[in-house]
Amino acid sequence: MRVLLINPGWGSIVSTKGNRFNRPWPPLDLLNCAALLEKEGIEVGLIDARACPVDNQKIALMAKTYDKCFITSSPIDRWQCPNIDLDSFLELTHLLPKEELYIMGTHGTVCPDELITQTHAKAVIRGEPELTVLDLSLGKTFKDIPGITYFDNSKIIHNRERELLSLNDLPIPAFHLIDVRNYSYEILGNRLLVFEGSRGCPYPCIYCQKSMYGRPYRMKSPDKLVDEVVYGVKKFQAQSAYFIDLEFTLKRDFVLEFCRKLIGKNIPLRWTCQTRADTIDLELLKLMKKAGCKLIHFGVETGSERIMEIINKKISLSQITHGVLTTKKAGIEQACFFMFGFPTETEEDRLKTIAFAKTLNPTYASFHKVTTYPGTPLFEIMSECSPAIKFPTWLKEHETDYLNQTVRQALFEFYVRWHYINKNIIMSNPLRLIRKLYLFYNYWGSLK
Repeated sequence: MRVLLINPGWGSIVSTKGNRFNRPWPPLDLLNCAALLEKEGIEVGLIDARACPVDNQKIALMAKTYDKCFITSSPIDRWQCPNIDLDSFLELTHLLPKEELYIMGTHGTVCPDELITQTHAKAVIRGEPELTVLDLSLGKTFKDIPGITYFDNSKIIHNRERELLSLNDLPIPAFHLIDVRNYSYEILGNRLLVFEGSRGCPYPCIYCQKSMYGRPYRMKSPDKLVDEVVYGVKKFQAQSAYFIDLEFTLKRDFVLEFCRKLIGKNIPLRWTCQTRADTIDLELLKLMKKAGCKLIHFGVETGSERIMEIINKKISLSQITHGVLTTKKAGIEQACFFMFGFPTETEEDRLKTIAFAKTLNPTYASFHKVTTYPGTPLFEIMSECSPAIKFPTWLKEHETDYLNQTVRQALFEFYVRWHYINKNIIMSNPLRLIRKLYLFYNYWGSLK
């Protein structure tokens, strides 16, 4: 049995539709799938066209030499914020042999009927893919495989949901199928690997697409996560890492133990994570920094307390301010993310968000338009206002042109300040500065 796993390319570094970054980061979920398959003696090929662009026709020819082909519409770094421009993905699926073509990712999880109809795949995998890919590759009959959608003659069948896996049961990802030199994060470093210590998030934010994760919050053991990191650094010379957890510091004791064990391994690694500003403290942050943490992502979203209540984020602006200040005190860089276009949002709310970003003054600030994803409470709210929202647009942008102007205004007001330019640009590493400017240029150009 020969199985091909595909992470398709998405064209430019930033998609115009939805302004999504298409960074080439390791597709950890596919690497998990590959490790499980190889454990069963199955030969695995992996094409990551995001990292190494490959012509779709060439991918289709390669796929014909495999027994089964699995393609993702959203690798794990895009589970939460999937790309809304599916043109490139659909173009490739139409070229691939349909006899053993399987689709995985957020899009098929939320809209399986539409995806299987548009791609003519043999089946669509709903939710986390690892165990389902294994079952399909082992040749189990469709009726016995939970978590898939498929055609039975002309009728679409939705099997029951699959029980969520234990992260501790996953083998070490098949990092040998990728070249770490192809991956980087312009504000962190080169030779990047992606790891995860947990899946899920218990918070009820109305805009967040969490269909791939399942409800329970699940963690790996600190020992297992450390083993994976050490393996990636020593075997493949990884120099930087992104912990893809939705809320990395949600369980304080886990992070403390992980960091202490990682420090004990004495390996050179720069890493970043995403978390909430109200789940950190100075003692924890200092230990994280000692363990190699250089940057933390914070989803701030808005500078309006009123909007914060509407989006149900369960955090206050004062808590965010304290968390960002504490992170600065610990000597860790911060990247804060903001959005415009929430329900009932006014011009005053948007100006408050821009002002709050400047007040926080993080190392980096990222501004985006709200995307209304199917499967979220926000989608239900907006569908009531506009029933025309449906797949495959995946998008409802309020006053799109005006919001683009607001994003441009926010970017200009935040970054074109002498204090910021002097501290973060003029004094920046030249190579990293070039990467930052390239990224800024592409993102600005996508705001049409």
